[in-house]
Amino acid sequence: MIFNFTVRQLRGWFAATYFPSVNLQQLCDSYYDEGEMGLPRELIDKILGYIGNFETLKNCSLACRAFYSASRPLIHRRMKLGVVSVLRSSRSEKLPIDDIFDRADVFHARYLSAVEERGLLRYGYVREVDLDLGIGNPDNVLQLRQLRELKTVHTLTIERLDLHKILPIFDRCFSQFVPTLQSLSLSTTHCEDTHQLMDFVCRFPSLDNLELINPCGLDYSQLIGAPPGSEGPQPQQSLPLGGHLALSGTGPLVQCLLDLPGGIHFRSIDANSYLQDLAKLLTACSSTLEVLSIRCFESCKSEL
Repeated sequence: MIFNFTVRQLRGWFAATYFPSVNLQQLCDSYYDEGEMGLPRELIDKILGYIGNFETLKNCSLACRAFYSASRPLIHRRMKLGVVSVLRSSRSEKLPIDDIFDRADVFHARYLSAVEERGLLRYGYVREVDLDLGIGNPDNVLQLRQLRELKTVHTLTIERLDLHKILPIFDRCFSQFVPTLQSLSLSTTHCEDTHQLMDFVCRFPSLDNLELINPCGLDYSQLIGAPPGSEGPQPQQSLPLGGHLALSGTGPLVQCLLDLPGGIHFRSIDANSYLQDLAKLLTACSSTLEVLSIRCFESCKSEL
């Protein structure tokens, strides 16, 4: 018998014979109620949830079908759109780097389409989203269809958000995150004053954890307080704000938190020693505070 297979034909025959295509979600669901090594599925999920190393999680996914089913949501729980995703999606384009960044929304869309084709969006795996809005047109990025369809996000991290431009179109950009968001991190946010900053924060009614890292004015100047006599945000209900708080920057950051309706009840605080009204912040959370970290210098941290 003469075999005249090409390498490509041989690979195709081998894959079809020993690795037939399967519905990955159906495979995961089929092992939802089954355990491994005599352990119930809920315990396996709990054990894998303590694994913080990405490579270890990937190795666990190869161990057995039950581990694959439990680790897949953890491996794909975080989505990051920024410089890396733009460069990865623009490899085939021979364009100057500035032109690539100017068209960031186009390359983000290409990146998300590839993720969508692999079934990583339709099953609700994404729980954490990181957005760098300092490149491209942030309006177009935030209104990408794939982002608008995310309904299970509990942690949102945003760099270089321009609230002056985004707040008027908030519903078109962030409404999908409103019902589920519990943790919000804002880094180098541009805003007119503290009322504008708190207006954005108060639009997420289930918010428990908050990070405000170096917010500033529209021209990178120091963050300023709202004009005297102006009315601050009036949320329909008080925010929980009882988890972790991280503050870094200058200006009346603490005071704008103290002015929130319903108050603040953080159990953990990480703050810089040079913050204005730091003592008032600690007093406001004195009945709930369990962990306090004060950064005295860039290279050291005091913990209580």
